[in-house]
Amino acid sequence: MKKLFIRLFIFTVCFFILDKGFLYVRDSAPEREIDKRLEMILTGKIQSDVLIYGSSRGARSVIAKVFTDSLGISAYNLSFPGSDITFHEYLLRLTLETKGNKKPKSVILVVDDSDELKVAKSLKFRLDRMYPLLKYKAIRKELVKRKEKKPILNELFVVHQLNKSNFLFKQQKFTANDSIMQCGSMPISHQKKTFNKIFNKETYTYSSSGELIQKLRALRSFKNYCKKNKIELIVVIPPNFKFVTIGFADRLRTLTNGYATVWQYDQSNPVYSNPDYFFDNAHLQTNGSYVYTNELVKFYAQLHKL
Repeated sequence: MKKLFIRLFIFTVCFFILDKGFLYVRDSAPEREIDKRLEMILTGKIQSDVLIYGSSRGARSVIAKVFTDSLGISAYNLSFPGSDITFHEYLLRLTLETKGNKKPKSVILVVDDSDELKVAKSLKFRLDRMYPLLKYKAIRKELVKRKEKKPILNELFVVHQLNKSNFLFKQQKFTANDSIMQCGSMPISHQKKTFNKIFNKETYTYSSSGELIQKLRALRSFKNYCKKNKIELIVVIPPNFKFVTIGFADRLRTLTNGYATVWQYDQSNPVYSNPDYFFDNAHLQTNGSYVYTNELVKFYAQLHKL
C-alpha cells in the first residue's frame, strides 16, 4: 500500500510538472496572431470615441479612419468576419468591463440584412478567435461561462484549457481577404471571380419568424450596455447587391425600444447597384466601402450637427 501511494504521488507530481509545461504553449500563442484587436480589448488599448461592431459586413463596409479624416473623431473597427450578434455583445461587454479601455461616445452596430437574428451558417460566436488568447483570465472565464470548459478542471489543469488550435505553431499572416488597416477595418480591394454581377431587383418583406431567442437576447443586451453607459447606439444596414429588406429596420427599432438610431443608406445612389463596387453579392469592394462610409459619416455629422 505504501509503495502504491508513493507511485501515485510521484505520478501526480510528474503530471502537474508536465501540465505546467503547457503554459508555454498557452502563453506564446498570442505572439503568432496577426489580428491583435481582441488582445487590444483585453489589455485596455481601445481608445476611440466611435467603435464599430459587426460581422464581415462591418469589417468590409465601414472604414473607420474616414471618421477621423473627415470629422477629426477617433474611430476603430472591432468587426470580425463570421461573427454574430452574440459575439458582438461579448466584445462590447469586454470592452466596457476591461480597465484601461476608453468608454466610447458612440457605438455603431453593423447588422446583416436579414440574417442578423436568424440561423446563418456563416455567422457564429467566434470561439476560434478566443483560444489563441487563453493566457488571459477573462477569456478562460468566458469559455467556462459558455460551458466550453469545466470550471474546476479549467482552474487546475492548463492542458484542459487548450484547444487543438493552440498546437499550430505557424506564424499567422494576412490574406487578400483579411488584411487589417490600422483603424481595424478590413476592406477588400478585389472582386470574387464567381460574383454573377446581376443586381437582385426582387423585394422582400422581413418576417420575425425564425428569429433565435439567444440572438434576440444578445441584441437587447447590446442595447442595454449602451444605455447603461450612456453611449449613443447607431444600428446601420450596409448594402447587399439587392434592395434592403422591407420592414427590417422597423423590426430593429422595435427590438431596441427606440433607443437606437437605425440608419439605411441611400438606395437611389447608382453605386449600390453597380457591380464594380462590390466584392460579391453581400460585400462591397474598397471603392464601394469608401462611398458607403462617407455617406455614413455625413449622416453622423448631421446627427451631431458637426
